[in-house]
Amino acid sequence: MKAPSLLAALLLVQPVALQARTWTSSDGRQTEADFVRANESTVTIRKAGREVTLPLDKVSVEDRAFVAEQLKAAKQVDLTALGDKAGFFRGEWVKADHEGLPYQIFAPAKPEQNESLPLVVFLHGIGERGNDGVKQLNGLPKRFAAEKNFSVRPCIIIAPQCPDEAYWSGATARRVIDLVEELVEDLPIDEDRLYLGGFSMGGFGTWTILGQEPKLFACGFPIAGGGDPSIARAIKKIPIWNFHGEDDPTVEVDKSRRIVEALKKAKGNITYTEFPGAGHGIAGKVLADEKLHQWIFEQRRD
Repeated sequence: MKAPSLLAALLLVQPVALQARTWTSSDGRQTEADFVRANESTVTIRKAGREVTLPLDKVSVEDRAFVAEQLKAAKQVDLTALGDKAGFFRGEWVKADHEGLPYQIFAPAKPEQNESLPLVVFLHGIGERGNDGVKQLNGLPKRFAAEKNFSVRPCIIIAPQCPDEAYWSGATARRVIDLVEELVEDLPIDEDRLYLGGFSMGGFGTWTILGQEPKLFACGFPIAGGGDPSIARAIKKIPIWNFHGEDDPTVEVDKSRRIVEALKKAKGNITYTEFPGAGHGIAGKVLADEKLHQWIFEQRRD
């Protein structure tokens, strides 16, 4: 007989509303009894005030299907406890706002109990600035919600939008940090698995925010951006995978090389990929690589 999982064991001790129904044994005998609780291998029923626990292989196929539905329902998070943020859990992108900072969020349609999800924060480039809450949701953050990634690496993803004439620094960076901290407080997020990345201006923003909050994120993945080498000692413990094109005409490659070299001198946890002959538009190629996704989701904050 298969041993119950930890989750099933937890479910075994959780109270469940009694449900009266007709139960049928595997040899066809029937009885009226209340459903009490179940795990992966047994079901407990109550008849005339007496509880009886039966192996699932001793009840009918229909009864086993009923038990499976009860276990599935018991695993689901009670979204009503999340208040106005319950609407985030749709399995699709949802527009929201945090103190004037528009963002879009993607979360599973049916999050499970006892499951804390990683959070991916992706910062866009300069061309997506505004306040419509839409332009920033280009194909890049959507890579994390794509079925081939999301099915094996479920998570919560946010794509904030930087205001016109602003950058991912100063007050705007602070609002991103505040948003992350609020979501960690309010949603089932694993605070040890917060991941930050971005492209171009968002790459600069990734370095900036990591420098401001070196203990908040589990890793960073800046793409075609650049950072101030003076922050190297502060962020040396953060796993960072940085990307740049050798012939980038928009953000010169030296802006990556200098911060990477500073991190190497500081004995930082840095990986650098430079694409020979490539220009600025490398983000699609970077985020299409499953190795990056695997690496990101392996990281945990110390």
